[in-house]
Amino acid sequence: MHYRDDRWIDLQQRYLERHTHEPYRTYASLEGVDSSYLTRFDQAWDETGPTEPPLPNRRIEPKLDRLTDAILSVGEPEDLMVFMHGDTIPITDWVPPIRAMTQENGLAGICREEIDEPIPHWSFVATTVGFWRELGADWSRGPAWPLNGKEESDTGATLWRRLETQGVPWRRLLRSNQTNLNPLLFGVYGNLVYHHGAAFRPSITRWDSAAYVHLPIPLRNFAGVRKRLANVYQSKRLIRRIHRDEHFYEELTGGPL
Repeated sequence: MHYRDDRWIDLQQRYLERHTHEPYRTYASLEGVDSSYLTRFDQAWDETGPTEPPLPNRRIEPKLDRLTDAILSVGEPEDLMVFMHGDTIPITDWVPPIRAMTQENGLAGICREEIDEPIPHWSFVATTVGFWRELGADWSRGPAWPLNGKEESDTGATLWRRLETQGVPWRRLLRSNQTNLNPLLFGVYGNLVYHHGAAFRPSITRWDSAAYVHLPIPLRNFAGVRKRLANVYQSKRLIRRIHRDEHFYEELTGGPL
């Protein structure tokens, strides 16, 4: 899904081509992106509408389910079905290890344990067409988990609950950074994929703000502006490096994979 920004389309497709060594098809939901990009995918939809609410109020789950249904309508049971954020890219030969994970566990996905999140996060989730059909899954929210004294939910929470209630283990791809430029953004997971984070929204997270929420309001506002500027700087710097250096991730992983 690419939202009001086309910068990641070429990047993502370039890294997919570089690190995917078997035939594949791409499906995409585009919003606020020039319609010429529709032809860059095997199948894509322009979801831009005059009543589309701004982030963070827009609902992405129906659009994800639409992409899923399109794949299920043509996929064979053994076909890999992979979901990626628009700013997720593979950084190595990723299909063989992912296929092995899905053969053993049915589903593999990013798990952001760094923020105590239990769900398969759809920034990268891989399964097979057959497994998804058997599971009867969808991308809706709903089920919640406790976090800092509150109830939290997110896209894919129903998928998580379905796996839990059916006792189906899944393979968690954990953050493998040796260097963290941010506690949540700019992450390498399982030494297989890179998720930039916040590419289509302001470069600030609630985990950033947790570091200064205790400060008086004037200082809190100042700290928030500084943190957002720092994240924007790192984001732009990394995007430039991703364009020119396919080994950009070594800054984060501490060396070659």
